[in-house]
Amino acid sequence: MKHWTHYWGTSGALNSFAEGEANQGYANSVKQFWESILAELPTDATVLDVGCGNGAIAALAVQYSQANNKQFNVEGADAAAIDPTKNVPANHPLSSALKQVRFHSEMPVEELAHANDSIDAIVSQFAIEYSDLDKAIAKFSDVVKPGGVVAALVHDSTSGLLKDSKQGIAIIEDVLDNTPLFLQADLLINLAKQAIPQLGQEKWNEFSHNRILVNAIKWTMDVLLERYSQTQQQVWIRDIVARVARTLDLLNQGQVEQAQQFLNMHYHLLAEHKQRLIDQEQAALSAKTIQSRLIKKLEQAGFVATADRMEVDGDKFAWAVTARKMSA
Repeated sequence: MKHWTHYWGTSGALNSFAEGEANQGYANSVKQFWESILAELPTDATVLDVGCGNGAIAALAVQYSQANNKQFNVEGADAAAIDPTKNVPANHPLSSALKQVRFHSEMPVEELAHANDSIDAIVSQFAIEYSDLDKAIAKFSDVVKPGGVVAALVHDSTSGLLKDSKQGIAIIEDVLDNTPLFLQADLLINLAKQAIPQLGQEKWNEFSHNRILVNAIKWTMDVLLERYSQTQQQVWIRDIVARVARTLDLLNQGQVEQAQQFLNMHYHLLAEHKQRLIDQEQAALSAKTIQSRLIKKLEQAGFVATADRMEVDGDKFAWAVTARKMSA
């Protein structure tokens, strides 16, 4: 869980697939799905975003409530240590909405501290599949009101997102475990620590050992860029190469300690990213397991449940799960 806590605390991201425009909040098919769920809720509904991260769905619920003259009580809960109002930059377009949410840090899905029959809607994106589903669904059955809803987007093991993540795992693992890229950069920094105080920055830049190591690092970068030349692979490898290239820039500016800290930080960030991707891959559900592990269990717990594949831009994205608790 530490790798998730660190991600939410340092990335400034609202959600776990927050590259580019995705970090501005949900849009298109995803937004439409969530708004269709919110539209059916009572005016004063209590909405709980479980596995909320930094609150993407919670913020959307607040905005929907404000735009449609509703008075939703919106809450968020996550097993990680979270504080979205601090983690998300103040200039983020959804920062004001996040301030309207009551967040519960270090509250796993299986341990929701809410009264029985108190929640109108549990919403969740890429979260409940990571939990102990038996315990989580039993808890949902307790806290959701009769007639209330559980709605979730769940990782699909055949989605484009999962296929891309598998490539990311392989590439990060290869670079960190099988190539000398980070070791070469670390050796260069240690050499700079010894040489710059004696030679000065100008002579260090011309120092033969510096040039040899820099050329070796650049050669390793070129090999990796050629090895992972497919379009889908380039996003991953160029990101890694850019981190090491930034380390070299800091050294060229004479910022040796900053270069050391930067390199160490990004090595650990990549290792944590790989672990999050592995978690994602292990949590994803196939067409068979979405029925046996989730829908069947929801039905046994007193819900009427369905799961349909959602596509985004023509590609498989997630399972869209909706479940309504039957009245007593």
